[in-house]
Amino acid sequence: MKTILLATAFVLAPVGMASAADINETLPVAAGYTWSGLYAGVHFGYAAGKSNLFIAGAGIGGTDVNAPLDPDGFIGGIHIGFNQEMANRFVLGAEADIAYSNVDAMATFAGAGALLKSELQWSGSARLRAGYAFDRTLPYITAGVAAAKYEISVINTSGSLLIHDETHLGWTVGAGVEHAFTDRWIARVEYRYSDFGKKDISVPLFGPDTVANTDLKTHDVRVGLSYKF
Repeated sequence: MKTILLATAFVLAPVGMASAADINETLPVAAGYTWSGLYAGVHFGYAAGKSNLFIAGAGIGGTDVNAPLDPDGFIGGIHIGFNQEMANRFVLGAEADIAYSNVDAMATFAGAGALLKSELQWSGSARLRAGYAFDRTLPYITAGVAAAKYEISVINTSGSLLIHDETHLGWTVGAGVEHAFTDRWIARVEYRYSDFGKKDISVPLFGPDTVANTDLKTHDVRVGLSYKF
């Protein structure tokens, strides 16, 4: 009897293994997450600026004015971009963003016995991105061109005089990390440094030939949420 049972098991074993293999082949295999595609989202954060207003001969006794104007405050905006994930899990992409802000500062204008107010109205950029995908987590670096609308006003007892209201053009670099919590929703944290360059300005208080300029740089940290289409 034992001999018959052993012979039966020996004969049926290959059949059972083949059936198990067939079942495994028919089961769906979970595909890895892909970062390729179009996405758009919102972001907000905090920006700390570094700026200096230079006016030749406008200080006490005809000295030059070098007034530090370091605006800071909160920013918020929208972004849109496209990623392409390569076979080696490197991800290349492009992104554009715009942010409106509550970034400003007040300083003393000693030469005119007044106050100076600087305000970053908005900023934006167009950038390339490169990262490496760890399944649903993507650390990346980014760089590109940046623009910002920057205003400076002189405030005294008679009111406010706008002496600078121009769009600065410069560059930006940064790094961040994104994580796809679902196949569609992606969260991010990002740091950016932006240099918006220097602009000559006209100061009517001191005559049309007065040499004056201002620059603007910012450090900002942003968090955001994107939807992948």
